[in-house]
Amino acid sequence: MDVARSREKWHERLSRVINSTVCFSLAYVVITYLFWLVMGFAGKLFKFDSFVRYYDIKYILNDYDWSQLRITFVYSSGPFFCLALGLFCLFLFNKLKAYRVIFNIFVLWGFIIGTSIFTSQAIIACLGANKYLSPFYQNFAVVYAWWHVPVAVVYILAIPLLIAFLYFSVNYAKPFLITAHSYSKVNSEGRRKMYFIETAIVPFILGAVITSAVTYPMNIRVHGVYMMMIAAALMIGWFSLVYIKIPKEEVLKYQTLQSPNPLFFFLLFLAISFVYIGWKGVNLHVK
Repeated sequence: MDVARSREKWHERLSRVINSTVCFSLAYVVITYLFWLVMGFAGKLFKFDSFVRYYDIKYILNDYDWSQLRITFVYSSGPFFCLALGLFCLFLFNKLKAYRVIFNIFVLWGFIIGTSIFTSQAIIACLGANKYLSPFYQNFAVVYAWWHVPVAVVYILAIPLLIAFLYFSVNYAKPFLITAHSYSKVNSEGRRKMYFIETAIVPFILGAVITSAVTYPMNIRVHGVYMMMIAAALMIGWFSLVYIKIPKEEVLKYQTLQSPNPLFFFLLFLAISFVYIGWKGVNLHVK
């Protein structure tokens, strides 16, 4: 009997890791593509055509010109979209969490990825400030260059984003904990940390390998910044578990995490297939 229970627990633990890994990978691929797609539609507002790819965007100006205001709107649209999407995912999680479905783990990762991509712009802007051939010369770095912002001021402007990063990081852990299928999984500090490792940290590590393989070799350095920021955020979340207590009534008992979900495997396969089918870019043509 003890052996059977041990095997069952091992199988459930593995299923939880796999489900969360698939949700992370799917959320990252979808949000990354939407990031550039939103910038493409922002360009359309100024009559610019564009080729939207999973890893970047190429604009065709159609005899129109860039200006500081156009640059600011278009190149800021992706990061601010990710922030808005991340916060919307948190709103969805809080509204739907009682339904105990794996979709809620997907939107929880959407919250983490969206807000991390936004706060990562602090690092990317500092690395790409006035370095026009750098892979980090994108988004806020482009905006700062067009407004002739001194590099020292770029570093200062990074501070509010890094403060936001710390705020989000300490709030990443608790939503994972309340999905535990049993209160006994999170009723002590050691168990909370182990559950967070199984449900968030290990799936992130596995998902980072998957998404890096999808991204490589294009824009891999920026992808690396995103991965490092998410990793740092999860570690901060892990250390914050010392101060986080979960009342028994808040544990939602997500039994759905204890067995693999074929639907999300299929959705991840479709998303990755779409990335490779559209690797050369999707043309957003102005009519």
